[in-house]
Amino acid sequence: MRTLRLLLLSGLASFLFYSCQSDTPAHTEVADTETESPVDTLPAPTPRRLDTLTWHRVERPTQANAPLIRPGAARRAIVPRDTTAPPPAEARLYDLTLKASEYHKIDPTQLAEVRGREGTVVRIPAGTLVDARGEPVTGPVFVELKECYGLADVLLSNIVSETNDDQLLIPGGAVLVRATGNGQSLRLAEGRAVQVELPASARSGMPLYYGRSGRRQPIRWVAAGPEAVVDNQIYPEAQPMPAYESGPAALNKLVRYPAAAADSHTQGTVYVSAVIDEAGRVLTPKVLRSLGSSFYVEALRVVRQSSGRWTPGQREGRFVKVKVLVPIRFTLPETSDLLVRADSTDSPTPSVADEEAPAADRQAFRVGQLGWVAAARPRPAAEAVTTLTAAVEPDTHTSVRLVLHDAATIVLGQPTDTGYDFVDVPANKKAVLLGIRYMSGTPYVAVREITTGRHSSEPLSFRETTLAELERLVQELK
Repeated sequence: MRTLRLLLLSGLASFLFYSCQSDTPAHTEVADTETESPVDTLPAPTPRRLDTLTWHRVERPTQANAPLIRPGAARRAIVPRDTTAPPPAEARLYDLTLKASEYHKIDPTQLAEVRGREGTVVRIPAGTLVDARGEPVTGPVFVELKECYGLADVLLSNIVSETNDDQLLIPGGAVLVRATGNGQSLRLAEGRAVQVELPASARSGMPLYYGRSGRRQPIRWVAAGPEAVVDNQIYPEAQPMPAYESGPAALNKLVRYPAAAADSHTQGTVYVSAVIDEAGRVLTPKVLRSLGSSFYVEALRVVRQSSGRWTPGQREGRFVKVKVLVPIRFTLPETSDLLVRADSTDSPTPSVADEEAPAADRQAFRVGQLGWVAAARPRPAAEAVTTLTAAVEPDTHTSVRLVLHDAATIVLGQPTDTGYDFVDVPANKKAVLLGIRYMSGTPYVAVREITTGRHSSEPLSFRETTLAELERLVQELK
């Protein structure tokens, strides 16, 4: 036992002795033999002095009160996966073809009017837009406007002519109105509304519908109710009253003193009665007191020329028709100025019909929510109906529409085992079956002219196409 203990102590001493020796040899001898290997001929590494390593020097002493950083303490915590969020979806053809929007910057604290390129007018009263907490927004707001009046715009924007309860509609134009401010979506304050006026291209006399859609589903419609139609009553007063641009002085800048009345040196005011509608247009102007026939004609010309440039009157936050009395001031100008005005032809006098026609053609609605809105009316309930199937293998990348020529009604086909079914559609109507497929970044199209009810099943054959050709083909559908 004692011998074993001595052996262990001796081994430990030897280990400590060699461990404390420098690992850099002081001298290296090369064997002078004919059998030395290439490795043996390599020179020994040059000893390095620790005081020559400068890359790691600390330029400044560490602060005494600096926090202790432990390895791994600064690692970001792993955020658990949000299993409720929908997974990223594949791009669809409708994501590429839907109509582009316009964006208009407005001040939400002032009455704002947004005019689209295709004739839509959106009027937003002051204080109407609020954020998610219901607080009125005061900073800049961007209003998004998308106008879909043509069949191609509607088809390629994934809109159908059906209500949520499958009632078919005769469409009269659809628009999208949204607002954002401070990086968030805005909504209308409780009990407030904006006015949306559709152009002459939309069918007049139609009720209003609000658009509804599920995730990546076509836009369908829900009736807004009779209260959405703008009131046609003419009021004697409003708050605020209608106003022309910056005021009466701006209106009087349109006045041209009648050259025929220059010799009489007549001056004074002509009073014109008129109705200013919800669009700021002048309706039924009538001279109540004149200074003579030439002044009568000029006063009417001035009032008619101002049509469409008035700020409409409001009652309880909605735009209404208001009867106003417009004074037109005539003062005798300098002779040279009078001659210039008499010869001027840059402001032709419009006819009464030109000024009053838009009121009958355009349709204005009181819209109580932002999003898709449309003018439409139900198809006649007495129509004979039929059922047909577009015979093509259904898949998730394909959509099939039935377009009825008589009123541009767009019906969505429902996928089944045998194809895409169209149930209770009007019979004996000229129509087009339009199939659109988008796979691996390539669009495909199928078009078939049919008469509904002639055959219970209509085959469809797809061919590869391009986005430009697809748009041209859809635009040719009348």
